[in-house]
Amino acid sequence: MKLGVLTIACVIALVGWPRPGGTEDRAKTSVNSVQSAERSDARLGVWQSFDEAVGWFRARASAGDASAQYELAHMQFVGLVPQGEAGETQRLLTAAAEAGNDQGELLLARVREFGFEGTPPDLLQALKWYTRAAATTATPDLRLAATEGCDRLRARLSASQIAHAETLATLRWSDVR
Repeated sequence: MKLGVLTIACVIALVGWPRPGGTEDRAKTSVNSVQSAERSDARLGVWQSFDEAVGWFRARASAGDASAQYELAHMQFVGLVPQGEAGETQRLLTAAAEAGNDQGELLLARVREFGFEGTPPDLLQALKWYTRAAATTATPDLRLAATEGCDRLRARLSASQIAHAETLATLRWSDVR
């Protein structure tokens, strides 16, 4: 199940929303982040607080869930959630993108194109991720954004740099190391 911006909007809108049945005492229903991480995907949107939802995303991201890694990184990127440690946003985006998360690939490409958190832009890596997103995403809007990113960067890079980035886009991370 893909988690998206709509999920975040629903989480924000549902802060304080009572659980189904509505008879539970709020004090009894608050749980810590570790317990909330045990909830199944079928229960998305029933958190009692934004912090509880973020705890769920953190736990799922730590467990390797690419969608949760992207969502947590996106919340950090837009400033809704502080980073747990320096570079966490880029680490989460890279993990999500390497796992094939379409939105993760595109946001990582943008982060690499423009730089983030004091990290300078890396146009080769940006083109790599735009190229991968353009080739793999099934969503027309994301594919269009990735294609536009590719076009924008190709105009700024040499033919050898473009070829190198496109080669990197076809390789898995484990092959590049």
